[in-house]
Amino acid sequence: MHARDNTLSLRVRAAVGQTVDDLNQAVEAIATAFEAESAESRRVGPGVVEMVLTMRELLHEPTTPQVPHVLEMDAVTLGRRSDGSAWRLDLNGLHTLVVGRSGAGKGSIFWGIAGNLAPAAHAGLVRLWGIDLKGGVEVAVGAGMFSSIAMDEQSALTLLRSLQQVIVERQSAMRGQSRQFEPSPGDPAHVLLIDELAVLTGYASRDVIHEGNTLLKRILTQGRALGVMVVAFVQDPRKETVGMRELFTQTIALRLASSSETRMVLGDGYGDMAPAHRIDRTMPGAGYVVRDDGVVERVRADFWPDEVIRTVSERYPAPAAPVDWYENRAPVGLASVVTPGMDTAPLPRRRSPRSTSGSEDSEVE
Repeated sequence: MHARDNTLSLRVRAAVGQTVDDLNQAVEAIATAFEAESAESRRVGPGVVEMVLTMRELLHEPTTPQVPHVLEMDAVTLGRRSDGSAWRLDLNGLHTLVVGRSGAGKGSIFWGIAGNLAPAAHAGLVRLWGIDLKGGVEVAVGAGMFSSIAMDEQSALTLLRSLQQVIVERQSAMRGQSRQFEPSPGDPAHVLLIDELAVLTGYASRDVIHEGNTLLKRILTQGRALGVMVVAFVQDPRKETVGMRELFTQTIALRLASSSETRMVLGDGYGDMAPAHRIDRTMPGAGYVVRDDGVVERVRADFWPDEVIRTVSERYPAPAAPVDWYENRAPVGLASVVTPGMDTAPLPRRRSPRSTSGSEDSEVE
């Protein structure tokens, strides 16, 4: 047993006939016995589980970020962990799936990643690509950070074809030379952020779903070592809408509707280790990260208000990407910043953090 700051850590060894799964299933009962606010667990050795009990909640109050001023590429600082320390999300060589119900705080993570990568994108070391098929309502407020944006189905397919072409050309350049990509000015890492993945993979027209799924699976299976990473956000985690969950190497579960939904998103062994269905509605941005090594972290993302997003977008404008290489192999401008048929970019929703008093101010979905 070890006490540190607001946490109490216990290392528990399985008795004869017990398994690590048995210990994980007992975490909630042990947390209740100790009157803990929350609990996490992880396997630390054969038959040994470390249980971390949060005795005093440090994540109740929302926090807002400062405008970034340093280059971050391999990882970004998104908020706080349950012990109050900074939460840094690894991105290099990883694909990330973010799942949460409406109002769970997915926008906080979307802009935490985009905003903290913006200085590197401005410097030519990262290229941000965005797909927002909900009319561009989310991405429009910070469109200047992105080199390429798609707001309608056909533009999304064009963008995915272009990103697949990046992979093909990079494979040719690296073949026999290197197995791991290193970004440099003019040859950046590429990060694709997809707001509401299910619109592309489950709710679009049949032809778009077929081609979109095919292209995205190729990017997910081939892009990691080539400096092409995907971060996708979704409300509906069912297999029929997100049939490629297993291709994402780390998962962030924000507030979910039920224990069965938590198991669906994180796997059968995580219902007790990362009970996302128990997250309070007044804590948007709070969730559980299941890293690629299986370690679980309880976190809360900073809330990004519109004015901070706009400031970052204006301070760190991104260079435009050649988005129609697949068609013409010649650089062009930003991809569908304005959806065809629209005279202006869509107006973003007003974003405000939900207070701990449980008021109805809405967090972006």
